[in-house]
Amino acid sequence: MAKRKSALSIYIPISIISDVSSLIEKTFKVGQIARSASIFRVERIVVYRDSPSASHEDGYLIRDLLNYAETPQFLRKLIFPLMPRLKYAGMIPPLRTPHHPLGSDNPLFREGFVLKSGKGVSRVEIGLREPVEVASELPLNKRVTLRNMGGRWVPTSKSEVPHYWGYETRLELKTLSSLMKGPSGSYVIATSRLGKPLSSVAGDILAALTWEDQISILFGSPGEGLNEILAREGAKPEDFADVVVNMIPGQGTATVRTEEAVAITLAIMRAIEISSSTIPQDR
Repeated sequence: MAKRKSALSIYIPISIISDVSSLIEKTFKVGQIARSASIFRVERIVVYRDSPSASHEDGYLIRDLLNYAETPQFLRKLIFPLMPRLKYAGMIPPLRTPHHPLGSDNPLFREGFVLKSGKGVSRVEIGLREPVEVASELPLNKRVTLRNMGGRWVPTSKSEVPHYWGYETRLELKTLSSLMKGPSGSYVIATSRLGKPLSSVAGDILAALTWEDQISILFGSPGEGLNEILAREGAKPEDFADVVVNMIPGQGTATVRTEEAVAITLAIMRAIEISSSTIPQDR
């Protein structure tokens, strides 16, 4: 599971869970997004405020559930206190990404949690039989990435890990248009039933997957598409998107839920990506 050549970010609205009432259903929806993001190696999930009535509490719930799902199982009790909103988080299927090793796995890189630190030494829980000692003073009670160097565990950065190493979650209690203002340094794909047919822009998406370092994909909510969300903000997708595309032309349902749109869109992009032998190998 190597890293992608183009780092993917997805933007999802707080109201993705507004159409269900129970915590179990909300947890299941967010879990689907966590799984899809991991399957297709998304590196960042941005949660934005799509409506003045969007619940801040729903935003915190989405953020915490996504972070919980992304955290290796052996670190969850150390990082997450008992919280009512995480009551059903254990129902989210395991991601089984490279940074979620099973007990029998012996990877060169591991995520850890700093239990003790001082006098040039840290004690770090990394999911082995015993915590390991690291010859460095690391930030106490913080998550870290370690690398096995000839039997010694040393601190490293996520950027140095050659494998897909999970996603980061950003909760932004801002409107989408305010987040997208100014140069982003990213190729932006807006998904909309009012967008261009996929067949007419597949070549543009392929070129972006080939040459762009950063790609951002924007999604609407269960009740409103990007056009409706942005119209309330005095904007439209074309104001900041490089391409506006209908990823599901001829859909057989009146609406497509956001978690469904995420899975479908990422799968289509991967199909485009592997359809050409000119695509460079993932690093």
